[in-house]
Amino acid sequence: MEKKRNISAKDAHKPGKEKLDELINALSEKNAEIEKLQNELENLKIESVKIEEQKNAEIEKLRKGLEDLKLEIVKIQEHFDKGRKTLSKQAEQQIMQEKKQLMQDLLEIFDNFERALNISDRNDRSGTKEGVKLIHTQIQQFLNQHGIKEMDLKGKKFDPALCEIGKITEADEETDTIIEVLRKGYYLNDEILRTAMVEVAVPKNKTIKGGN
Repeated sequence: MEKKRNISAKDAHKPGKEKLDELINALSEKNAEIEKLQNELENLKIESVKIEEQKNAEIEKLRKGLEDLKLEIVKIQEHFDKGRKTLSKQAEQQIMQEKKQLMQDLLEIFDNFERALNISDRNDRSGTKEGVKLIHTQIQQFLNQHGIKEMDLKGKKFDPALCEIGKITEADEETDTIIEVLRKGYYLNDEILRTAMVEVAVPKNKTIKGGN
């Protein structure tokens, strides 16, 4: 009878042990979850470090690219300044060369003019005339060489862009016809160098406002 009672008492402790085992198992599972979460956290930290390193590497690459670009810009600017100085020097040399040639041509004309004056001093009228003709020819050639051309206006219609009226005369020609050039006009290449002064025709017996 006593033995049977002891077995019953042992059995009475089983529910408490099972509950303890359940608690231990639950605790183990929680510890496993905690360890898993810690591992994930460590992995996230490692991944974050890698991302930060990549970002820093990209920033460094961009910074280096920017520095290289700045150096390239400086080199281009230096090359541009050097080229500009070279072109400026060449332009100055070209202008000086053209000026020297211009002055040489003028000196030739001046020499002949002095010769004409010397001949005039000796009362050699025929020689003076020939000297003046020579100077006139040289000046004309000089002007032509430098792109200066005389305007051909006589007998044409008055054009205010090319000339101005110096005199108005009653004549048989059509109104506004240029009958005389009082001061020659010239082109420099295709541009107007100097406008002309001209005498313009109006019909006879026509009242000219503001005229004589």
